[in-house]
Amino acid sequence: MRLQALLFVLLIATTAASRSEVYKWVDEKGVTHFSELPPPGQAAARPRQQPAAPQQPLPTSATGGDDLRPAAKTWQQKETEFRQRQIERDAAARKQEEREEAAKRRQHDCMLARKSLEDLQNANAVSRYDQQGQRVYLDDGERAKLIQHRRQEIEARCAG
Repeated sequence: MRLQALLFVLLIATTAASRSEVYKWVDEKGVTHFSELPPPGQAAARPRQQPAAPQQPLPTSATGGDDLRPAAKTWQQKETEFRQRQIERDAAARKQEEREEAAKRRQHDCMLARKSLEDLQNANAVSRYDQQGQRVYLDDGERAKLIQHRRQEIEARCAG
């Protein structure tokens, strides 16, 4: 009988301890404290309990408006959104790399066209190879046409 009474008292004590209130306060140093006893000479608040169940949509108001809370997202929805953001980020990175590569190609082509024009203008004699593989020297008219063609290439490739 004594054992049963002791167990009963112990059960009541643990139940009472689990129902005790928790106080929250911030000290003069800015540190937040939680305890079962309120701080002496200081105001303390009781922290709100967070609902354990996921949020349910509220019923619509009497005015007919939609007062629904957004439902919590499932992990599958979060995973899908994460993967979609990852795909979009990868696509944007690829586009950026392509733009940078195209800019490098344009810069390289511009440099080659300018070098070719410089060589044409500074050379004493300009030659090319014909269909039989023999060297043929260009006269002044052909050279002027080639220089004009190189300048047009520079304007097209080096614009912007």
